[in-house]
Amino acid sequence: MLHAKRIHLPSQQYELTEDGRALTTFSLHRGHIGAQFTLRGVDYVVRTHRFSGVHELLDSDGTAVATTDRVRRSWNMTCSGRVIPFRQTTAADREHTVIGDDGEPAGTIRRTAHIHSEATADLPGLELVLQVFALVVVLLRRRRKRAAAAVRSTSLAGG
Repeated sequence: MLHAKRIHLPSQQYELTEDGRALTTFSLHRGHIGAQFTLRGVDYVVRTHRFSGVHELLDSDGTAVATTDRVRRSWNMTCSGRVIPFRQTTAADREHTVIGDDGEPAGTIRRTAHIHSEATADLPGLELVLQVFALVVVLLRRRRKRAAAAVRSTSLAGG
């Protein structure tokens, strides 16, 4: 099981562990680069397409390893010709579930802290890099939704 915990609460930098041992750190960025991380000696970039809501996982050569379609309540991750469906299964964007080939839940990504500072991913059957990518995508989506809510509240308040 993967666990992402924000290192410093005001920042967007996370430490990622697997079953209690440190794997990597990553920062959620604004703009074109959503996040960068190194896993098992390979550098990866999560590229965000702001207006389409699509994310790409690129390896150190710039080759797309995996992509998502627009991340909403239901979305898909595509890698090596395989389509992996995800679905938001709780209110307030607290949990996303992987749907298996039989239509049953096959794994989850959950927000585990109230301050948006921690999340866990239990995604058996997926390669580790794809698990990290899915977790980063969900964290980026949450950050994007919080930013949009802040803009709406400011505009409604006349600010």
